[in-house]
Amino acid sequence: MRRRSNEKVVFLRPRKKSFKLPILIALSLVAIMAFYFYKVIFSNTYVVANGEICESFRTEGIIIKNEVPVLSPAKGKVQLLVKSGERVRVGTPLFIVTTDEKQKQRFQNEISELEEKIESLEGNPGSSSMSLSLIEKSIDSTTQKIKEATENGEFDKVRSLQDELTRLAEERQKLLESNEASINTLKEQLNKMKEEVSKIDIVVYASEAGIVSLYIDGLEDVLVPDRAKDISHAQLTAVVEGLTKTSLPKEVNMNQAVLKIIDNFSWYIAFKAEKGLKEGRDYYIKIDNDREIRGRLASTNDNGIGFFSINTDLDSLLDSRKIDLEVIVGTHKGCMIPKEGIFYDNGVEGVYVFERGEKCFKPVELVVEDEDNIIVNGIKQGDKILLNKRGLDELFKAKYTTNQKKN
Repeated sequence: MRRRSNEKVVFLRPRKKSFKLPILIALSLVAIMAFYFYKVIFSNTYVVANGEICESFRTEGIIIKNEVPVLSPAKGKVQLLVKSGERVRVGTPLFIVTTDEKQKQRFQNEISELEEKIESLEGNPGSSSMSLSLIEKSIDSTTQKIKEATENGEFDKVRSLQDELTRLAEERQKLLESNEASINTLKEQLNKMKEEVSKIDIVVYASEAGIVSLYIDGLEDVLVPDRAKDISHAQLTAVVEGLTKTSLPKEVNMNQAVLKIIDNFSWYIAFKAEKGLKEGRDYYIKIDNDREIRGRLASTNDNGIGFFSINTDLDSLLDSRKIDLEVIVGTHKGCMIPKEGIFYDNGVEGVYVFERGEKCFKPVELVVEDEDNIIVNGIKQGDKILLNKRGLDELFKAKYTTNQKKN
């Protein structure tokens, strides 16, 4: 028998498909793209400001100085009396050359002995018959006896004592003269020994005033300012090829350069000159990317070698010969923008300027550029421009270059 059930029968209907998830995904993608677009547009902008760029060229320079090598007068061991960089006057002792070390030591030993003898005689003289101190005591005693005999009226005794006093005084004088003669003889011997040492220890003095350099490269007699004016670039390069610094040995030969004295107030830089440089004009130059110094272009020879005359102290370049040189030929001021701000529209160089929320292409004239920036004409300070960074090429389909200028 069939039972009825009181349970409610629920009929299942198919669930409708939901479109919320795809819509959310689409909206998210749109938001991401909008954010990316906003970030690209507004984070890749630049406000134009005034700036300064120096127009320059780099080359290799050779330092030419008024330098006088100081030669050794003999073969021997060198002892320096000055330091590198020290300023000296004419007559300043520079170094000593010892020609015979063993003989010098023997002379020095004899000198020490003579000095000791002289000191001993001057401080405590000896005598032929008695020491000077005994004579002095005898003179004092006899003088006292003469006084007493005179007071007692013993005149015969007084005469006898006076004769004794005269004898003692003569003995004293002879002793002093003998000691003095001995001292003088020893001093003469001492002076002769010192003269002999001076022949072995030859002192060399400065014949010129200037600054001392211990850097000897063998070019001191070649790169002379007057003679270098007609040198070619090939000759200049050949002169310094294989240039090495020589250290001062302990032993030197006769006529070997020990050091040199440099005129530290006037020196020159020889370099391969570019066209447009004017003789007699001052230029700022950088040496080895260091501080700027000012030099006057003294001349340019027929071989294209220019010569800067420098009147700045060369302490930091005392031992330099070959240098890296940057010559600043001009300074330009104006609206300066990053190189990323340049776009090309149909072969025309320009920038995209934001005006009233929209970008507008403006042609510009490139004046001068350095590694990162360009000074241009055609825009003004305060303009907001677009920078051509990653992502914008596709957005604006603009061709960009930072290494070429419009011909």
